[in-house]
Amino acid sequence: MKDVRTFQVSADYHQFYLMDAEIEPQIPEEITELDMSRRLRTAPHIVVFHTESASRVPVEVTFTSVPFEAEGTWEHQAEFSLALPSGTAVLCGCTDYVPQCPHFSVEAASYRGRAYFAGSAVGSERYFIMLWPVAAQPVAPRDAPTSGPP
Repeated sequence: MKDVRTFQVSADYHQFYLMDAEIEPQIPEEITELDMSRRLRTAPHIVVFHTESASRVPVEVTFTSVPFEAEGTWEHQAEFSLALPSGTAVLCGCTDYVPQCPHFSVEAASYRGRAYFAGSAVGSERYFIMLWPVAAQPVAPRDAPTSGPP
């Protein structure tokens, strides 16, 4: 069953976060060319999603047992890993007061995720974030170049 929740998230400074609510992770300060092409960057216990606008954006989030293909048309997608050892995730903008942001009670585990991005060219951005539990491992996005054998 797909339990998708929809939120309006503040994307001040062209970004919003999905992170472990109890760890208080450090936001990664360095931004690489790869991060910008992926439109996200990660650090332990946090994923930073980069937006085109600095306003409120619609974000759909689902935690599922197995990944599925997102419905609709998407301009871009990228995969990531996120460890949530507390079992509580939070979705927030960088200037939001975290205790008032949407929280998710999930299995304390490491997750793989896939972020879908759309609407940046027409000014009506939207995001879909899907996560499923797996063993912790770095994940390269489907559209990123790879080096060496898999």
